[in-house]
Amino acid sequence: MRGRALFAAAVMIAGAVAVTSATGAEAATVNRTVLSDGFSGDRGDRPNGDVWALADGRRGIAVLDGDGRLALGSALRTTKTFPQQYGRAEARIQGRRTDGAWRALGVLDARGGVPAGSLETLGPDRVDGDDFHTYAVDWTPTTLTWSLDGRAVLRFTRAAKGEPLMLVLNMASGGYYSNGMLVDWVTVRTPVQVDAAKWKAYTAYKPGQLVEYKKVVYQVREAHTSLPGWQPDLVPALFAKA
Repeated sequence: MRGRALFAAAVMIAGAVAVTSATGAEAATVNRTVLSDGFSGDRGDRPNGDVWALADGRRGIAVLDGDGRLALGSALRTTKTFPQQYGRAEARIQGRRTDGAWRALGVLDARGGVPAGSLETLGPDRVDGDDFHTYAVDWTPTTLTWSLDGRAVLRFTRAAKGEPLMLVLNMASGGYYSNGMLVDWVTVRTPVQVDAAKWKAYTAYKPGQLVEYKKVVYQVREAHTSLPGWQPDLVPALFAKA
């Protein structure tokens, strides 16, 4: 009903004022998801082989539990590297460590080795094994910063600037077998530049168009003519964050 009311209002206003088309697109930055795995599948299935591989090719423990989680007892890496210069990887993981918990969501270089560089501790990263925690790593051409439940815990300064990276899931601190953990999901998002027009009232928009409002980029959901008060952050029926 709300969608019909919005459409009807747009029709009435369009007949009374001058309506323009969205023009003047400018470059804007949005985050695009390049990896998303919620580990759905039957109990005992292996994780998606197009996305994941055992870190050293040997036989290991990496199976789905049937409840949307990955039961992991050995290191598991992504099959592809991430060449993007900037990005953010996140994972929700349950596992126990007294320290070094950032290794649960680790990185490897393009050859599958540990990247060269220097470490700086920013805060404690001890976790218990009773609950899930959110791990994240933000990377730039020169640094990688790990966080645990939103708290920065480690900064790594890269010796090789801008080198492509792989992700590795592993609670071990250097050995092949981990202490065992459950992984709920993993996502990787990287920034990309798109062309987006500034949002304006009395403007005709088409589905799929990108508009920018208050430095946030939105995608048009439905064709409509915008009205005062129909800003993208106020009308989710018409706009979704890109």
